Amino acid sequence: MHEAWFRAAIACYRPIFGIILTVLTANDVSSFVTEELEKIADPTLLARVRELLVAPYAVERDWDYGCVGEKFTCWTILEHWPSNTGIAYCSEGFGRTDPWGLVFLSGDHMGIGMDSAWFPRLESAMRESMAWNGPPPENYEVP
Repeated sequence: MHEAWFRAAIACYRPIFGIILTVLTANDVSSFVTEELEKIADPTLLARVRELLVAPYAVERDWDYGCVGEKFTCWTILEHWPSNTGIAYCSEGFGRTDPWGLVFLSGDHMGIGMDSAWFPRLESAMRESMAWNGPPPENYEVP
């Protein structure tokens, strides 16, 4: 039993020598949100996003695709309490390519979830969220 635990621990060990780790702040995430808002051309969608925005706050979420117990910090930036869902920014997990994700705000499913709920743009995450019921733009495809 100890040998299996040791192998699992070695497999999950990720050396960080030579890597500069960047710790995000709420101000950093607010800047990312502002950049994304400037890219939203649909005034109705933009108004809805602005209505539901919250000051970014960090939530440690389980990452189910790595080591047991592995968690990443995700920053909740939008809340839609009627559906208990929101949008978060996470630079880890799927965040290398798709940093904007649909997440639960409370309850049993507080992990990062599946890749199908993470998007390259805040606009795409909002269009696929429970908080938006407007029509997609012409020729819109989920990225």
